Amino acid sequence: MSRYAKKTDRRPYEERSFSVRAVHRERADLHKLAEVLIRLTLQETGESRAARAAERVPDTYRAAPDGLAASEAAR
Repeated sequence: MSRYAKKTDRRPYEERSFSVRAVHRERADLHKLAEVLIRLTLQETGESRAARAAERVPDTYRAAPDGLAASEAAR
């Protein structure tokens, strides 16, 4: 049998480059503008959230608080 051969020239999303071209109109398409702004905001939010999560120490590595042990001993 032969190896799998990719049948398309599609590039992964990360490798794609996007561009925007201006089309002057009398009225702006507010639906398209809103969609672009929402997508940009979600993309930036996801990137900043991933960066914060990478810097944060996971919960499993934190020591147990002393107050919890004292309250259980009092029971």
